[in-house]
Amino acid sequence: MNPATRSRRPASMNTPSIVGRRHRPDYLLVLCISVLLAIGLVVIYSVSPAISARLVGDVDANHFMYRQVLFLAIGFGVFTAASFIPLTFWNKIYKYIIWFAVFSFFLLLIPYFSINYGGATRWVSVGPIICQPAELLKFALLFFMAIFFMQRIKSGAINKKETVYAFLVLFAAISLEIVILQKDLGTMIPIAAIMLTMLYLSGIPLKKFAAILLIIAIGGGLAIASAGHRRERVFTVLNPDADLSGRGYHINQALIAVGSGGLFGKGLGQSVQAYGYLPEAANDSIFAIMAEKFGFIGVMGIFILYGVLLFRLIHIVDRAPNMYLRLVAGGIFAWMSVQAFVNIGAMLGIMPLTGVTLPMLSFGGTSHVFSLA
Repeated sequence: MNPATRSRRPASMNTPSIVGRRHRPDYLLVLCISVLLAIGLVVIYSVSPAISARLVGDVDANHFMYRQVLFLAIGFGVFTAASFIPLTFWNKIYKYIIWFAVFSFFLLLIPYFSINYGGATRWVSVGPIICQPAELLKFALLFFMAIFFMQRIKSGAINKKETVYAFLVLFAAISLEIVILQKDLGTMIPIAAIMLTMLYLSGIPLKKFAAILLIIAIGGGLAIASAGHRRERVFTVLNPDADLSGRGYHINQALIAVGSGGLFGKGLGQSVQAYGYLPEAANDSIFAIMAEKFGFIGVMGIFILYGVLLFRLIHIVDRAPNMYLRLVAGGIFAWMSVQAFVNIGAMLGIMPLTGVTLPMLSFGGTSHVFSLA
C-alpha cells in the first residue's frame, strides 16, 4: 500500500472505533482456503504410506492422513465458531489469550513438557496434547497489537518516541523467548512481519518506522552470526553444493524434488523423494513434494490460489471501516504471506531452511487450528 495514501484515508478509517459493519462473508476467500486444504490433504494421503513406514512399531499406512483429517475437522469447527464471533469479543478476552500463550512458553522451559526436535524447542506436550505455543502467540498478537496501537492513536501518542520504545521492548522480549531460548529464528520471521505490518498501518512516521526496521535488521544479523547452525544455513543457500551429504543435504533433495517434477509432474502415486530422501516430506518440505507430483503447471495453480487469497486479504485491509479492523486484517495478511514466502523460498533454495510450515498445506494441528481461526 502506498505510504502516501495513509494520511489521506477517510476520517472514519482513522478513528479508534471498533464497531464494524454487518458481517458479510467473503466466499472467494473461503473457496481458496478450502481448495488449498483439500490439495494438502490429498498430497498427505499420497505420501502417508512412505512416511508412516519409517515410524517405529505397527503403524497404519494412512496414519498421517487420518491425523490430518482430525486436525482439519477441529480446524473447521474453530473456523465456523470464529466466523460467528464478532471481533469485539476478542477484545474482552485477548488478555487471557496472551497470558495463556505466556504460560505455554513457560512450559517450553520445563524438559518434562517440552519437545526438542531439529535443534529447536517448539512443541509443548501435555498428556496426549502436543501444540506449538508460537501459533497461539501469532493469533493473540493480532488483537493485542491492534488494541495497543488503537490506544496510542486515541491518546495522540502514536508519533511519540514512547511508542517506539514500547514496541522495541515487546519485540525484544518475544525474540528472547523464541530466538534465544527456543533457538527458532524461523518462527520469529512471521511474528516480526505481523508486528511490523501492524506498526506501519498504525500510521507511525516513516522515519521512526525505518529506524525500527534498521534496529531489528541489526538484531537479526547478530542472531544469525552468533549461532553456528544459523551461519551454516546461510552459507548453504550461498553454496548449496558445498556439503551434499551434510548441511546441504536437505536443500539439495528439495531442489531435486522440484526439478524432477518437470512441466506436468510425476503424478500423485509416483513420488520418489518422499521415500526417505527428502526430510519432513509432509511438513516443512511439502511444497517440494507438490512440485514433484504436480510439476510446474500444478505449482503455478497453487501460486494462483495463494495470490487470490492474499489479494482478498489486501482488499479487506483497504476496505476496513475502522482502524481496528484494518490492523487485524493487516496482521493476518502479513502472517500468511510471509510464512508462505519463507517456506517456499527455502524449498527453492533462495532462503535458508527455517522449519516453518506452509499455511493451509503442511501437515499439522496447531498451525491449522489458529490459521483457520
